[in-house]
Amino acid sequence: MKEILRNNQFRLLSIFLLLGNALLLPITADEAYYYSWSDQLAWGYFDHPPLIAWLLHLTSDTTLRVPFLVLSLLLVIIAKEKTLQKLLFIPGVHLFLGGALPDTLMVVSGFLVLHSFKKWANAPYIVNAAILGVCVAALGYSKFHGILLVLALAVGYWSMRKQWTLYVSIAISTALLIPYFIWQYDHQWVTFNYHFNGRFALPSVSGLLEFTAIAALLWWPLVLFFRPLQLWSKVLIFSALILFGWGAYNGSAELHWLLVFMWIVPSMKLPDSKRTRALAFVLVGLHTIIWIPQVSAQLGLQEHFREEIGKIDSDEKVVFLDAYQDASIYELATGKESYSIAHPGIRLSQYNLKSYPFDGEEVVVFNRMGMGNPYFDGPLFTVRATLYDLSDLDYQWEGWTLRFEPEDVPSGYNWILYSYRNGEEQSRQRLCRGTEVPNVSYQQGVDQFLTLEKNWLPSGLWIPLP
Repeated sequence: MKEILRNNQFRLLSIFLLLGNALLLPITADEAYYYSWSDQLAWGYFDHPPLIAWLLHLTSDTTLRVPFLVLSLLLVIIAKEKTLQKLLFIPGVHLFLGGALPDTLMVVSGFLVLHSFKKWANAPYIVNAAILGVCVAALGYSKFHGILLVLALAVGYWSMRKQWTLYVSIAISTALLIPYFIWQYDHQWVTFNYHFNGRFALPSVSGLLEFTAIAALLWWPLVLFFRPLQLWSKVLIFSALILFGWGAYNGSAELHWLLVFMWIVPSMKLPDSKRTRALAFVLVGLHTIIWIPQVSAQLGLQEHFREEIGKIDSDEKVVFLDAYQDASIYELATGKESYSIAHPGIRLSQYNLKSYPFDGEEVVVFNRMGMGNPYFDGPLFTVRATLYDLSDLDYQWEGWTLRFEPEDVPSGYNWILYSYRNGEEQSRQRLCRGTEVPNVSYQQGVDQFLTLEKNWLPSGLWIPLP
């Protein structure tokens, strides 16, 4: 028994961390958001590829983490003991494994791609190529960042491009991914437009430097043992730093994107000594501190749990203003339908692809902007209103004159002109009543669009100026 424990100590530690995260940490806002997708199966969703929603469709509000936890535990069980020791050296990486997140699927499917690729590289038979193609498709359906692994392997093993079975693999993965690209085409490539255009703010050199410094601190083994890494690993590191560094410079980068580096960790050559083993235990101990509610609150993790939303008790129809994650958590906590209405320029979400469920009905709008009355002693305020979804308003431009049917605009709505430069709002101007033709003044070099709002509450209509 002692021998088994000694030979599997890092495996047991990894299982301990995964179970602790799944059972002791509340459901995060992101997990609730992805779960809200799963009620409607589709080939695509606003933020990410659809595999996350497909798996969540098989769960309930109490079991939504189970498939992802099982996948992570299987990965730990089949991994080598020394590999798990290396992974324990990356602080906080376990927070993103086992959760109902695209990152869990990306990491697991990425390791499947690596395993199937190495098997194909050693024996380039058609069966191995077919398995590789399926694994690459699974990676594509998990998260976009998986393309970095595919590109890294292509560069690192460029000499194998003449193996004809490689193109069988490419054909299979492409065929399996075609439905997703058809969905994107039918929805004006909404996900790609969001990730490459809709996430960015003002450029910031300090943001880039901060992101790079934290990345080096968290993934310090890659920094110390970079030189002996294989070519594909170095390509993955450089391509990720270029892509994510570009995002950080433009004000949009998340540290958990660096989970792509997990695929490199097993190939690192670390010294196996008592000191390095002790360090793994220390890092595990530090990780468990996060499970203490007071510590997680001090670290700002409560923002991801949104406990105040679960305390909302209302028999009325509830929607949220500029807060798609609040709407998702409310749906998860209460089992009731909700919606997130958003102002122009605010981060879009899957709710923008859904129809508004309370059209023409009175709702209670929860917000964090101080509008209306405070909801008990907390950050939320409420305002009561009858709202309409006007996103399908029929209109056309004749020169600089907007043509529409005034009777299609409900009472109480006004035309508002928003102006943005580099993602920041410059002005918000009330033009006229919704039944009147707005007189638009164009500003060069500024992104402008019209919308209809009722007492500063959005209608879903965004009309870019021609």
